[in-house]
Amino acid sequence: MHGIRVAICGGSVSIAEEARLHAGLISRGEVSPLKDVPFHGASDAPITRRVLTGGDLFPEAEKRVVAHEMRAVSAATRDYCEPHVHDCPEINILLSLDHLVYEITLGDESYVVEAPASIYIPAGLTHSANVIEGSGFFIAIIETADYVAKPPPGATF
Repeated sequence: MHGIRVAICGGSVSIAEEARLHAGLISRGEVSPLKDVPFHGASDAPITRRVLTGGDLFPEAEKRVVAHEMRAVSAATRDYCEPHVHDCPEINILLSLDHLVYEITLGDESYVVEAPASIYIPAGLTHSANVIEGSGFFIAIIETADYVAKPPPGATF
């Protein structure tokens, strides 16, 4: 059988020689602090943030994909993510093998959302997302490679 052999060992990706032509299509992403994202650094967030696509990573995809990992976060009310808007739609995906709960605010409405779940956020809708408790992943898919967050209409900071 002909094909590409990919071995995943200890979290790293090694690619057989015959696959080198497409090696640039595989990335482990970049870990970056959430506090560096506008409207996402109001307080410490108990997450690890990994940019998988967007910015300098696969800009031709014209999307931003970011995975936020939580491990055994104890129950608490958090406000690290402040209300904000962007000019493009966003999809949020909550996944967990155990238990993960988020507070999702859409406009003036707040929802307690348990994984598994998906949230569609139309362009221009004020929103925020803060983990309440649990372990798992919050994945954000934003329909642009160049993410720009703005304050909600009428906000004064």
